[in-house]
Amino acid sequence: MSNISSTIVGNVNINYEISAKEVGESTIAGSNIKLYLTKLNGSEEEPLMTPETYHEESEENTYTGRPAGEMSLYKGSMNSSENNNYRLRMYVDENYNPQGDGGGLTFSVRINVYGLAGEKYVPETTKTLLAANPVQEEKTNMFNYASNGNYTNLNYDELNDPNYITNGLYSTEDEDGTSYYFRGNVENNNVQFGEYESDYYVYNNGYSNYYQTLESCEESGWDNCSPVKLASTGDKMYWKIVRVNGDGSLRLIYNGTSASPSNSELTSSYAVGRVPYNLNSDGPKYSGYTYDNGVDSFIKREVDTWYQNTLGKSNYDRMVTSGRFCSDSSGYQDGSAFGVSNVFASMIRLGQSMTNFASPNAPTLKCPATSESYGGSYRLKAGLITADELALAGESSCYVVGNSYLNPGDNDLAWYWSMTPAFSFFDDASVWNEKDFLNRYNVNNPYGARPVINVTTDNGFASGDGSVENPYILNAD
Repeated sequence: MSNISSTIVGNVNINYEISAKEVGESTIAGSNIKLYLTKLNGSEEEPLMTPETYHEESEENTYTGRPAGEMSLYKGSMNSSENNNYRLRMYVDENYNPQGDGGGLTFSVRINVYGLAGEKYVPETTKTLLAANPVQEEKTNMFNYASNGNYTNLNYDELNDPNYITNGLYSTEDEDGTSYYFRGNVENNNVQFGEYESDYYVYNNGYSNYYQTLESCEESGWDNCSPVKLASTGDKMYWKIVRVNGDGSLRLIYNGTSASPSNSELTSSYAVGRVPYNLNSDGPKYSGYTYDNGVDSFIKREVDTWYQNTLGKSNYDRMVTSGRFCSDSSGYQDGSAFGVSNVFASMIRLGQSMTNFASPNAPTLKCPATSESYGGSYRLKAGLITADELALAGESSCYVVGNSYLNPGDNDLAWYWSMTPAFSFFDDASVWNEKDFLNRYNVNNPYGARPVINVTTDNGFASGDGSVENPYILNAD
């Protein structure tokens, strides 16, 4: 465990970076070593990265002062004095075969911390987006409406108020600072990032379910699983920009192998699979992205498998950060006011149409703390969107049809999962999902798996204007 403290006097911002540098005469290659950094908050540990193979950056970071030739572990900014404890773990990669190595191998690193005073680092990608999209002001209670102005009353009649049509870029706070999020029927947040380096197959159950592996298809109870090509070698990956995170990284949601997928079938859609969130539903814990203090949900395993077999094996992996993800299982309480047994805090924030807006909808980008053994806050390479992000993007609940950029159309197979628990009814767990409006379904139903990643680059967009015809292009650093 290491302690890092800073004393800041006056109005100054410090951009800092924690890095690792191989030292001495190591007898095992760094390509066989993984590093994992966490921040200690009392008795809790906050992951700051996923375990990553040791590698040295080819370029220096002029914002923090980190030289080239070191592995970046974490970057941040501070404008007040801090005293933080960190824990670094190093271990041998699980794929390393030690047979015949003679034993007694060593690998040593020195941990360095660099910092420079200056303006908070703003990536070129953020500058480009802000220049092309003036930041709009939120309207009072605008989250009671879909971005096309649609709303509902307690009779569930769909109404419309053109004064509440909201399109463009807006801002709010997340856990790392100011986040800029896209809302409504925007058409200039398209990105091409990554490609399939080999033919990619998923497994169909003979109906409309598609799994990442034969084993996961069979685990779901099917014995007629057959491979279906999801993408061909060289197919580009397209994404929608959900928001600029407070740390400057871009939050992207998968949009298929085309900037304008038809969504008529899986191979021409925004999704990489169509699976249950969990195979069991008889308890609220199965609404968590993990449960029983760390058991992966079924859909987490599917998303992780897709990532590991695609971007995780490419040069693009280094641009994908271990970003924040939230499966908000906080606030589990009586839900009789909503007509169900129990609800999570997300229903209180986002399901107010069911109580005729006793209080306004209030989506958040800050992950509430939970005392449950399921759900919570994560650092992941890939995950799912949250129901709060869907609401910020312009979607609404209770059968109010919206038209935001995240709406995949009215195809019956177009529903896709979020990672936000919703409620339980007779102990059946449900999670928020989305098609042309926000809804809640039991976790053992099959819906689309639409990966979300967080990407950072110092080089900006290589080209493009974000349109469907000319998407922004992010090349591998």
